[in-house]
Amino acid sequence: MSDTQTFYQNPIMAKIKEFSFIILIISIMIIVVTMGHLVPLEVQRWAYTASSLIRGGLMFLLPFLVFPFVVMSITHLKSNGLTLIVSLLVLITLSNFLSILVGSGAAAFFVPWMNFSMTFDPGDAEPLLAFFDFNLEPLVSVEALLLLGVAVGFSLTFKTETLVTQKITTFFEGYKTKSIFFFQNIFIPLLPLYIFGMLLKLNAENDFSTVFSDFGSLIMVIIVIQIIYVFLVFLLGAGLSLQKARQCFLNALPAGLLGFSTMSSLVTMPVTLRVAEKNLGDKDLSQIAITSTVNCHDVGECISLSLITMAVYLMANGMMMPDIIVFIKFAAIFAVAQFSGVSVPGGSVVILIPLLGTYLNFTPEMIGLVTTIAIFMDPVGTGQNVMGNSGFALVIQRYFKGIQWLLKKELRSI
Repeated sequence: MSDTQTFYQNPIMAKIKEFSFIILIISIMIIVVTMGHLVPLEVQRWAYTASSLIRGGLMFLLPFLVFPFVVMSITHLKSNGLTLIVSLLVLITLSNFLSILVGSGAAAFFVPWMNFSMTFDPGDAEPLLAFFDFNLEPLVSVEALLLLGVAVGFSLTFKTETLVTQKITTFFEGYKTKSIFFFQNIFIPLLPLYIFGMLLKLNAENDFSTVFSDFGSLIMVIIVIQIIYVFLVFLLGAGLSLQKARQCFLNALPAGLLGFSTMSSLVTMPVTLRVAEKNLGDKDLSQIAITSTVNCHDVGECISLSLITMAVYLMANGMMMPDIIVFIKFAAIFAVAQFSGVSVPGGSVVILIPLLGTYLNFTPEMIGLVTTIAIFMDPVGTGQNVMGNSGFALVIQRYFKGIQWLLKKELRSI
């Protein structure tokens, strides 16, 4: 056995390895806050230039990268029948949308009371400029490819298993594999550099040192809101039975803690399946509910990302919320965008980035701050996603029992 393998068998070292990416992001934040002013100006400009290039490249490629995730998410439901497919699509989208509204509403209520000291007004500070601009317009918007992906995936679910359908499905499976390779081997390794450059700009033009005190209280609000919301999902699924909801919540807790530890709903899925089987008492429906929601039903991250997004928006706009119509469009597209979920650290914030600029007029610095805080919250968000999926399985079961009851009642009246 090698020394490296022995080293990582130590439980503490193994846990540090699991959270190494998050630790790296936190370390970058601390370095920028404590020593950012010591970095030579030319180095800061090169770092910000690299950050701008990474962001511009991602914005250009992102619509094409998330397209296969949407198609395969919908296609995955093909064996479940028309009623189940449509119902699951609607229920998942509505649940994501509602959790986005809850997160944004919590930000609107709590943030004005927090006395945030950080602003995005550079004042008399010398702006940190890139050596050159990189503005490559995407050939197609994320929104357009999201809707096209839903349409393609939806059409494939109703096609018989012909040779053409099999070839199309195989093509998108390979396409998805290549996208995952890009995120895991190119974008994620570059993400710390992207964050470093953006934070250097924030530090040069604003009082970035206040970010820890400002966002420390916000993080506590996020966690409390997530726990309350997820428990309410269990309560709804339990038919408002507090005792049943409590027991099902406690049954799901180990899966949630595992999701926090692994930062992956997909890796946690076998445990989540066992929890659902125990809570529902129906193995077939448990498999349908969990496998259908594992990568696209993200109530934990929808709450945290929307809350962080609105907090930054309020800080930058004098505590004024965006226009309600604009916000509803943003929330709706973001809810649908969860079907393009990328199973990598910070995968949810990746699909959020282009929407921030398009709908909420976020600057690159604001997007950089949202990205940094969101990645820091990724383990908590993933754990709450897993818990939320366990509770949502109960909601799905109750929904289909209601549908069956209505159908039987209608048949009796004929």
